[in-house]
Amino acid sequence: MTLMWVALGAMTIIGVLVIVLPLVMFKPKQELSVDVINAAVFKDRMSELKEDVAEGRIDQSEYEQLAQELELTLLHDVSVGDKGDSRLQGGKWLVLPLALLIPIGAFIVYWSEGYHPELDEWFAKQETMARVMPLMMAGKFDAVQDENIGVDDFIRALQRQLQSKPDDAQGWYLLGVSYLQVQLPQQSEMAFQRALGLEPDNIDFVMGYTQATLAANGGNMTPQIRGTLEQVMQAQPDNPKPYMTMGMALFQQGDFQAAIHVWERYLNRENPDPRAVQLLQRSVEVARNQLNNPPQEQTVAGNGPNIQVTVNIADEIRSQVSAADTLFIYAKAQSGPPMPLAVVRQPVSSWPVTVTLSDANAMTPAMTLSKFKNVLVQARISSSGNAIPQSGDWSAEPLPLELSDGRKQVQLMISSQLP
Repeated sequence: MTLMWVALGAMTIIGVLVIVLPLVMFKPKQELSVDVINAAVFKDRMSELKEDVAEGRIDQSEYEQLAQELELTLLHDVSVGDKGDSRLQGGKWLVLPLALLIPIGAFIVYWSEGYHPELDEWFAKQETMARVMPLMMAGKFDAVQDENIGVDDFIRALQRQLQSKPDDAQGWYLLGVSYLQVQLPQQSEMAFQRALGLEPDNIDFVMGYTQATLAANGGNMTPQIRGTLEQVMQAQPDNPKPYMTMGMALFQQGDFQAAIHVWERYLNRENPDPRAVQLLQRSVEVARNQLNNPPQEQTVAGNGPNIQVTVNIADEIRSQVSAADTLFIYAKAQSGPPMPLAVVRQPVSSWPVTVTLSDANAMTPAMTLSKFKNVLVQARISSSGNAIPQSGDWSAEPLPLELSDGRKQVQLMISSQLP
């Protein structure tokens, strides 16, 4: 904010100088006065009269009479010249008024036309980010919880910082994580690639890049992604992240038995992380229920919130979707990050479709349904299978829902197309 006022002050001073300096430096054009011209004419005429007398063209009495007439004419012209307009030479009297009026006028115009309250908010946000960025880069997120910093603010601050520090591997990693939260998997991949280029052996960077690639691939696990996750499991067998990521990808592809097998590989270890154990146990229960119950009657065990979502499609658009399209059913925070808290992805099948959203469907362990009170439940059909909404997708009207432990039942109708 201080920098803005300094810049405005400098621009005002320059404006004043541009207008005032020409007035101060002005020098009026020097011209011959009427009196000087009349005197010169008088001298010339008297010289001519003297020559006329000397050469005999006029006598002495005529000379004296004509000389007297010339003197009277000169006196008359001088008196008239004295009554002429006395114009001010230059405009130096305007310097002080202009030096005062220009800044005042500029401030009035800026305040009425150029000032917006959002500018104050923007500058305040920049000051806040400058203060908390070192803490966030150090991983001290608890220290900045009350600063009301959104993911978008963090992304912009990271982008500015990385422009001046392009070799900051941790900065690129955090930028990749942030892009992933706002559902920009391609940008996330590139950020993680930069981080890996600086620290190729960092397992966190490898996991981030793998998750971004998985998201960019619509949740479909390729042999390359599976191979990378297996390598991470071998390098860090006690790290729950690769087990969670691989199991969730298999679960979303409908391979519930394989997902259970991966999750139980971690649960059977000697010293698993208690927080991961709680989440993975619920995930295993959900997968087993998916195996044992028909899709229309899916149930979820566990103590966290569960949303049973029944999705139908308007009759007039059924013929415009095909079995090759992908149906996304998800819940996201009503006030919070745009990243889905729980999502089910499956091919378009017969209608209606009933699924259950819970913490087991979370994209990351840090962002789950149980951590939010109010959510929006949505459904979307994508012909490309892209997790990011695109023009031409068919969608249902988002349904706000207040969560609590236990089951909620909602119904959605897919009836509109994204422009």
